Amino acid sequence: MSRQREVSMVEFEEYNEKVKQLTQGILDTYRKNAELTMKYCNELIAYGENTADSKLLGFGYFYLASTLYCLNDCEHIFDVIVKAIKHLERSGEWCLLARSYNILGIVTFSRGNMPVAYDYYLDGLMYCKKYGLLEEQGMINVNCGALNIEAGRYREAMEYFEKAMEYIVSIPDDPEYHTKMISLYENMINCKVLENDFTGIDAMLSEVEKEHLPYADAIDRLGILISKTFYMHRSGQYDKRDECINKIDSGIRPDMLFLDLLEDFFVYLNVLFESDKNDEFWHLVELMEPMLTNMKVTGMQVRLLSLKIRYYRKNHMNAEYLQSAGLYYELSERQAAESKGVIKEVIGLRNNFEKVNRAKKEMEKENKRLLVQSETDPLTGMANRRKLNVQADDMFMNALEAGHNFAIEILDVDYFKEYNDNYGHQAGDKCLIEIAECIREVAMAHGGFCSRYGGDEFVIIYEAVSKEEAESYAAQLRQKVLNLNIAHRYSKAMPIVTISQGMFCDVPHKENRVWDFLHIADEVLYSVKSENRNSYSVMDREEYLTLSEQVSEPVKLF
Repeated sequence: MSRQREVSMVEFEEYNEKVKQLTQGILDTYRKNAELTMKYCNELIAYGENTADSKLLGFGYFYLASTLYCLNDCEHIFDVIVKAIKHLERSGEWCLLARSYNILGIVTFSRGNMPVAYDYYLDGLMYCKKYGLLEEQGMINVNCGALNIEAGRYREAMEYFEKAMEYIVSIPDDPEYHTKMISLYENMINCKVLENDFTGIDAMLSEVEKEHLPYADAIDRLGILISKTFYMHRSGQYDKRDECINKIDSGIRPDMLFLDLLEDFFVYLNVLFESDKNDEFWHLVELMEPMLTNMKVTGMQVRLLSLKIRYYRKNHMNAEYLQSAGLYYELSERQAAESKGVIKEVIGLRNNFEKVNRAKKEMEKENKRLLVQSETDPLTGMANRRKLNVQADDMFMNALEAGHNFAIEILDVDYFKEYNDNYGHQAGDKCLIEIAECIREVAMAHGGFCSRYGGDEFVIIYEAVSKEEAESYAAQLRQKVLNLNIAHRYSKAMPIVTISQGMFCDVPHKENRVWDFLHIADEVLYSVKSENRNSYSVMDREEYLTLSEQVSEPVKLF
């Protein structure tokens, strides 16, 4: 288990009252009120930019990244923490700098880049050793040990844990002392169990229970309980294992800090799978799936899907197995793309810090290139949902500030399931590619943005267009798809492939959000499909209010 907890060592006595209030506000609200913490951080960053003060900027960016970490927001952490590192290096805030490299290590590890994660941890340790940062040194050593466990290097992992123990026990007054000790024992237990060495584990568990659990939070308690379950399972103590499983199943909550628990949950899922605890297995899978999707950590999504595939295969669920195998292939391709450019010699260069830094700069450049790839749908080549989230927000805010129309269309292929079932997935993919090209041509011709939303669903966005123009664009797209003349004798609309389109077009109000507009477009699409597929409908606010009288839970636009 990797952990990141923060205690600020930065002093601000020389600053004015405004700065003192902002920095204290950050410390007071951190891990308690994320929204307020980020507000204070952004205000401090703005002040730091106006005054060109790297100390303020480093502090603000660091706690902004740490809050994103607490929110499981892997997507935005990286850029923010890199900015923090730049300013922390300039201002000489070594404690926060070491912790920043630790965050980078955790996030990079979660994405499956173990060598690069190791490199970041070693960067952090370099600062720890240079400036005598014992607290940070202990924390990072634990994480280095956890990484070595994942790599199957158990002896090396225990060496890191032994080093961490020296540092942690030397500072018993550390506010995070008990958390660090629990994390350390948890990793040591997991390491010994994987080596099939059960000696001393009962003593470790007894030590944790007596000395540290009374001061632990829910995450710490859950983490050590999972390690105990793993131990009981591997050592054949099945009754005690089942007792632990009952406690864990009732203790898992969707609002937990998933980045701190990811590896623990995968250990636990394997135990449940091997123990035929099907209800508990699926309870956790269903909890993790949306979280991993939101976190956009492809490697973790692949790991979870792999477990599901093993379950389906074990239980002879052939249809589910085949469906998941297809998704596994798609995710694996994406993961492979994200893994390109990983620096092969990064571990070998760890003894030469300057060489490592040069290699890391090249790696960051490659990561930016891969980020573009990660925002592209691999089948159609158009923007994916990740890119849609960003672009839609930007275009919506432009429309809101300018006071002009924002039009968003959602469309899908009529009876596409029947097409796939009867013509095959290869033909289905070809069909989607051709339709995507039609969408791209129409959208680009009118200055719009288009993306694949998922499956056979696509989204198009236009700014500053009239309702009449939007209707003409929808009609053009419908006709283009018809002109493809793709045979579909299993469709109930026409003997060729057709689409259904729903669009909402109006001027945003300040209380509106972009997803309000998308939700309405989806409702318009539903009404189209209910009445007559192979058709389109474009509604403005007034028309939607009429439609909403028939909708059970309409979007509130006012």
